[in-house]
Amino acid sequence: MQLCSIEFETDKFPPILPESCQVNTDLYGFELAVFMSKSLAEKGVITSYPYPEDWGWFIEYITAYEQELMIGCASVGVTMGYPTSWVLFVRQRRKPRKGGPDAGPVLVETILSVLSGEGIEARHLPA
Repeated sequence: MQLCSIEFETDKFPPILPESCQVNTDLYGFELAVFMSKSLAEKGVITSYPYPEDWGWFIEYITAYEQELMIGCASVGVTMGYPTSWVLFVRQRRKPRKGGPDAGPVLVETILSVLSGEGIEARHLPA
């Protein structure tokens, strides 16, 4: 179940490697996923390392109550190697067990706080 999308414009996450090394042509998100993983960890939200997908990259966050949330990171539109339009989305893959608290809203607020702290103005679009 998708919880929300977060859209923004920035030139802060250009690809490190050339196009020939990308998972998919003109689809980016690895650098954004690494940034989010590191920044969330600094706020006590420990995620996985980034995983590739055909639409971009994602990191996973699994809570103490085994709620599994995916944070998708992808460039938007044709970029020719220099993406500036981005979308992050938060999707719940597994609900918390035994009536544990829903970490989704807090995770979304933390992501928005991380982006704001970088001077990135984001549009939060609830699902």
